[in-house]
Amino acid sequence: MEDKKKIKKVFTAWNMNELEKAFDLTELNTNKHLQNLLNTEVELTDFENQNLKYYLKMSANKMKQWNEQELITKFIGPMISLVNFDTPDFNYFAERYISAIVGDYEMLGRADGMIATGKWEPEIPFFFISEYKREVEPRRNPMAQNLAEMIVAQKLNNNKCPVYGAYIVGKQWHFMILEGKTYTVSNAYVATRDDIFDIFKILKNLKTTITEILKKMKAQKEEKIKS
Repeated sequence: MEDKKKIKKVFTAWNMNELEKAFDLTELNTNKHLQNLLNTEVELTDFENQNLKYYLKMSANKMKQWNEQELITKFIGPMISLVNFDTPDFNYFAERYISAIVGDYEMLGRADGMIATGKWEPEIPFFFISEYKREVEPRRNPMAQNLAEMIVAQKLNNNKCPVYGAYIVGKQWHFMILEGKTYTVSNAYVATRDDIFDIFKILKNLKTTITEILKKMKAQKEEKIKS
């Protein structure tokens, strides 16, 4: 019997209604893993605090003037670099192609940013960032793009752990989680006010969270080999 041909669809072509129907997803108001990511207290160093105060001063005066590429290079990139997601176990990748067959669909595209295992190329992804300058795009939905990428990540890691994401629209950051068939989206954090310190703490906590996920996956793999 011939396999049914998969429907090829890029990340930016999805909307939320299509994603929920195609993958039987349900939105929840809360998720314990997302709450842990958002609320765990994280200490900042003097160096980090000084840099964040500088980013805050700069962005408060200039962010509304930036286009999308300027938002990335002048603000998002420096924030990511300050956290330093490049470790022996995982790295931060930008504009990398990723794809997977999920159900009836071949989902594909270039992710604005992702944290994944792999040295030269992303292998198993755990977190995605999608950046937009405007809240309303003619043909793109920031939440849907991010969630579509997270669905691919879930497929690639065999649904072994929650997948995290963040979509950024100008000064507003929303964090997301996909766990099984449910997803949750945080309230907005506004980067041009003191929320910038919360955003950075969440990113630092994300680094710790991914490290713990990989330790757990490694332990499970070793236990499986022993048995």
